[in-house]
Amino acid sequence: MTAAFYTKNPANVLLVDDTPANLQVLGGMLKEQGCIVRPVPSGKLAIRFAAADPPDIILLDIMMPEMDGYEVCRRLKETEGLKNIPIIFISALNETIDKVKAFSAGGVDYITKPFQFEEVQARVKTHLNMRRLQIELENQNRQLSEVNQALRKSQDALESELAYAANYVISLIPPPIREGDIQTNWIYIPSTQLGGDSLGYHWIDDTHFAFYLLDVSGHGVGPALLSVSVLNTLRTQCLPDADFRCPDQVLAALNTRFRWEDQYGQFFTIWYGVFSRNDRMLRYASGGHPPALLIDRSHQEVDLDTLGMPVGLFPQTEYDAPAVQVPPASRVYVFSDGCYEIQRSDGELWIKEEMTHYLNNLPSDDLLQLDALYRHALRMQGGKSLEDDFSIVCVMFP
Repeated sequence: MTAAFYTKNPANVLLVDDTPANLQVLGGMLKEQGCIVRPVPSGKLAIRFAAADPPDIILLDIMMPEMDGYEVCRRLKETEGLKNIPIIFISALNETIDKVKAFSAGGVDYITKPFQFEEVQARVKTHLNMRRLQIELENQNRQLSEVNQALRKSQDALESELAYAANYVISLIPPPIREGDIQTNWIYIPSTQLGGDSLGYHWIDDTHFAFYLLDVSGHGVGPALLSVSVLNTLRTQCLPDADFRCPDQVLAALNTRFRWEDQYGQFFTIWYGVFSRNDRMLRYASGGHPPALLIDRSHQEVDLDTLGMPVGLFPQTEYDAPAVQVPPASRVYVFSDGCYEIQRSDGELWIKEEMTHYLNNLPSDDLLQLDALYRHALRMQGGKSLEDDFSIVCVMFP
């Protein structure tokens, strides 16, 4: 046995035997192998010495006055900080029952007297190495636990920040309009904590009402930041040389302002419409976005679509702005593709035509109809979370 086989320091051995000759002989042999040996002549002293300075291993006799080795072992195993120290019994008792009692008390090994020192050396070395590995494992588990706690703390902080950011994004969406000749409702359910969709509406002036929905590529902080920037630009009408009553000018100006190379490779699709109260004309433009849906009170459907490119991809892109007459008591739905590209539980994809059919059969005056659509989408996917942002706004005209 050498000092190097256990730790960088010599192995600390507590030797317990009421016979001085045994302590001298075995202790001397262990010292020659580089161990620090602490001989103790009684069980009570052994417990006291172990508590004062826990050894690496204990060699323990059984037959001792006042307190035998079994009781010493049991007490050590009941003491926090000492219970994991390996205890090897060394005794002249060689009956099976004696060995069973030793192992039941918590011993890791049993050597009968008279012993061969080579056997003692081999067994001590084995159990010291096992204890070393156990300590290393405990240290690794403790370090891993500390790292996991730090990661959980960091993750909790990140989740809190993301929740705050998500709430901020939603706070930018205007509340549903429940009174007046034009009413609105919307649903925005991001697929992750922070999505890339956003929507809004506002009166440009006394006669022109704008409404829009955009979908930034990807999810997370980057797309959400771009979505907020675009939304604030539309809300504050901060696009020089663009008439916000002209959807084609708005999209062209957005395309110039938000170039993908300046947005870390991100771009977005958008549908933007402006309703004129005077002539009931709805002018609209689309940049790579799904067509909006116009449903009149007779349940006739009209897709409001243009072939414009997504915003930010190609400079100097021109956009069309067709117009459509809005019949009385009509509804216009603007939505992202996450509202209909839904994998059903049977493996089939719910397509846009099925979604528009569902919307057309909802009561036209029900302001909660979008909630019903979302619940229907969840049922189709088997109650699981949707894979993409679910964003839709409904504008109801007089």
